[in-house]
Amino acid sequence: MAFATSVSKKHIQFIAFQVTLIGTVFCGNVLIWPAEASHWLNVKIIIQELIRREHNVTILVSNASLFITPHAETSERFEVYPVPFGKNYIDSLIKEIVNLWLYNRPTTLTFWQFYKELGKLISKANKMNRQLCDGVLASQDLMARLQRDKYDVLLSDPVTIGGDLVALKLGIPFVYSLRFTPASTVERHCGKMPSPPSYAPAALSELTDQLSFSERIKNIVSYHLQDYVFQSYWGEWDSYYSEILDYSHWMNLKLVTEELASMGHNITVLVHSASLSVNTTSASALHFEPIEVGFTSDGLRSLWEKFLRFWVYEKAQVSFWEMHSTMRSLSRSISHIQRQICDGAVKSRKLLGKLQLSQYDVLLSDPVLPCGELLAELLRVPFIFTLRFSPGFAFERLCGQILTPPSYVPAATSELQEKMSFLERTENLLLYLIHDLLQLLVWKEWDSYYSSVLGEFP
Repeated sequence: MAFATSVSKKHIQFIAFQVTLIGTVFCGNVLIWPAEASHWLNVKIIIQELIRREHNVTILVSNASLFITPHAETSERFEVYPVPFGKNYIDSLIKEIVNLWLYNRPTTLTFWQFYKELGKLISKANKMNRQLCDGVLASQDLMARLQRDKYDVLLSDPVTIGGDLVALKLGIPFVYSLRFTPASTVERHCGKMPSPPSYAPAALSELTDQLSFSERIKNIVSYHLQDYVFQSYWGEWDSYYSEILDYSHWMNLKLVTEELASMGHNITVLVHSASLSVNTTSASALHFEPIEVGFTSDGLRSLWEKFLRFWVYEKAQVSFWEMHSTMRSLSRSISHIQRQICDGAVKSRKLLGKLQLSQYDVLLSDPVLPCGELLAELLRVPFIFTLRFSPGFAFERLCGQILTPPSYVPAATSELQEKMSFLERTENLLLYLIHDLLQLLVWKEWDSYYSSVLGEFP
């Protein structure tokens, strides 16, 4: 009898648990960021299945789309946005790519010419893709409408870049469904799909899994050339994403400040005149106070692009010591920029007087940009740090006393895993020591700066 009662209780708990999930199983709002041609066929099948399961589906589609035709009588809903090109442009570009691939296949003599022409066509497709993103992300009305519709998830094929960016701006999760990319480039680099070129033929290569020696050589070269074609424009997208999403440390602060504002606090954000991240003209509960600086946004963008290009694409090609020599040089340039921002804040009597009259209760900053605590000292208010991360956990270890044994805690940005070989542990230890040295050299310069502003050693 006791056993039966126990089973009965378990059944009731299980049924209750299922009931709580009914709302998430049905009536989901799904936003689609589609791709053209055969990639649309892939996503279209998923859309039909989502509709069959009673999900609400909305498709973002440009007014120049060739394959996606909005119909009022269909079950899915369409959000049509304008772009500065027509259907003929897309049709012509697709035909050029198909003709190159079908009728001008690379031979031993034309190998380089083929990939040169392919690179040109990919560049044109990339520019068109950028205009698709602008058509959605630059439209405040459309983005506001998408926010109001409260989607649960965004589904996209990553061959048309931007779906993840739209999802991040809307604050919703996203899911990829990928048909394929040439030489499985996205699958290998982003999805970490194992594909040894010695026996996994590159997608579209028309090679089989039974490769001769010469075919293996061709396959390896195909992989590298496709990687080069893709990576040559991924760097441009890094910059575009950074401008749209804000740089990572501002993203961290932005979330905190917006939450504070929603709780009724009055928030003032000090932002320098060349900022790439902070949109001071957008509708916001935040108040922005400008800091005048002696450099331009173009100069700042150029520096960050140089930094990103080296970190993402070049550092793996240079020696360990050359990498850190370059990083030291870039750090000096960044520190020079930071010094000018600091000058604009703490050496402006007009700005300091205005801030003192406002009688702030606390100052919040990310310590990767020095001067927040110095400004708090001048205003005689307490300060709070919120830190996204620092390279090699230098701030976290040296200032926050966080425990990070280099034998099994990989340095931030090292790209090492928690399970390291002896050589990787040695590399990790060296990374810690070098990041500490670089940071201590930078801090020594700031010690002098703080002393000159405060009139005493801080």
